[in-house]
Amino acid sequence: MLSVLGGCAQLWQSGKTVSDNNGILLDGDAQYLGQRRYKLMVRGSSIAFDGQAEQFFRQRADTLAKTRGCRSWKLHEYRAGTENTLFGARRYAEGVIECLG
Repeated sequence: MLSVLGGCAQLWQSGKTVSDNNGILLDGDAQYLGQRRYKLMVRGSSIAFDGQAEQFFRQRADTLAKTRGCRSWKLHEYRAGTENTLFGARRYAEGVIECLG
């Protein structure tokens, strides 16, 4: 589990594709929206990412909140699904969080 958390922290900082034990997680965005709110997105390289989107989103939110000096975060919007690409379907998760404290 710790290696997964470390990988998520690396994703946020590097913006590179990282391999984990369950396949490939492609980096998404962490966009500042103002008023301590951020839009986060994680994407998998394939449908094999299924079931991991929510977990990686939460870990990404935890990492972002920690690096911004927040004690916690609040979820305002969330959605997850599958999108079709030229190379096949892939899973994604995105949402808006607010940094608290």
